[in-house]
Amino acid sequence: MTKKKLIYYSISILSLIAIDQASKSFLIAYLQTQDSFTLEILPILDFVHAWNYGISFGLLNEYSQYSNAGLLIVNSAIIIYLTYIMLSTETCLAQFGLSIIIAGALGNLVDRIFRGAVFDFIYFNYQDWSFPAFNLADSFITIGACLLIYDYMFKKK
Repeated sequence: MTKKKLIYYSISILSLIAIDQASKSFLIAYLQTQDSFTLEILPILDFVHAWNYGISFGLLNEYSQYSNAGLLIVNSAIIIYLTYIMLSTETCLAQFGLSIIIAGALGNLVDRIFRGAVFDFIYFNYQDWSFPAFNLADSFITIGACLLIYDYMFKKK
């Protein structure tokens, strides 16, 4: 990876972390002023005030007194490994996908370090159906993973 690309991806990562943290800080403060800590955006989309002490979809929430320290270590190790892969990868799409995943992982790591849990606020629901709340960092991870899968499946050799 060239120095120019490294600077570009570093700025991208820092920008996405800033966007993620700004959205969380704003919504933590704003939703506390709302009845039931909820803001309806669309009939199927709400912004909610939810804390995730576990991992994806709230798994391990009941072990929060033990899991946060472990998740900090695991998350940090994954970020280091993904950074290594990003630096050694050759395709721009894979590098970009990995940088987006790293930004999302760092955004959630910042939450764990400074807030003790990950703040989730995007909540899709319709009648009796709902999808677990998530945040922009989670979206970055998903988008980055989709880019990696696309790059792996369709890259030219």
